[in-house]
Amino acid sequence: MKNVLFPRFTDDRLWLKTAIGVLFMFIPPLLLFAFGYLYRFMRTPRYATDGGVQLPEWSNWWQLLWDGVRFAAFFTTYAVICVILALVAKWLIYVGSFSVLNLPMWLFLPLPMALLFPGFFTCLMLYQRRERLGDLFAPSAFAHYLRRIWWPMIWPSLAFVGLQFVCCFLYGITWFVGFGVAIASFNELLRHYGDRIDEVDWGYSSVAQGSGSAVRRGKR
Repeated sequence: MKNVLFPRFTDDRLWLKTAIGVLFMFIPPLLLFAFGYLYRFMRTPRYATDGGVQLPEWSNWWQLLWDGVRFAAFFTTYAVICVILALVAKWLIYVGSFSVLNLPMWLFLPLPMALLFPGFFTCLMLYQRRERLGDLFAPSAFAHYLRRIWWPMIWPSLAFVGLQFVCCFLYGITWFVGFGVAIASFNELLRHYGDRIDEVDWGYSSVAQGSGSAVRRGKR
């Protein structure tokens, strides 16, 4: 975490760009633009040097909107899975206690949210490489990244989930800033592992594997 927060950011307009995102998060019609900015932010500083990270600009608004739709789709899928797991856990406790413990569902929600948060970012990262949905159906690639990312990502995941429940009325701040810190943590892990984590069997056909290798070589 020491490399994620302010020492890693060298952007003079950090507070202004963050304030715009927070404001958009509080305005439902503009929320997709904030999501689009987070999508763009996750992609741009991943291969940053030790010179620091520059935040992306608020520009190219149509692309920002489309990126927001994609980020929202991933986040909605993640949220639905978390809710389903929470409902299953509630039902198991209810049945196991012979209908005595009928606890509210939100008590069971934080745990799956924190545990699945690294997987949410891993899926989004795999999609961002070529922006093809087929890239999400590569269990070997997903497992390769997640086994390195999952444990160190638990801490920012717990912080994100805790912020949502403690400061739920300030959701514009907790969502944008919380997502921002979590994304920066994820990207810092990818930067730290470097080539060791990029060498992965994608599990596709030879043609798809060749395309993936070309993409990786180009980015390096």
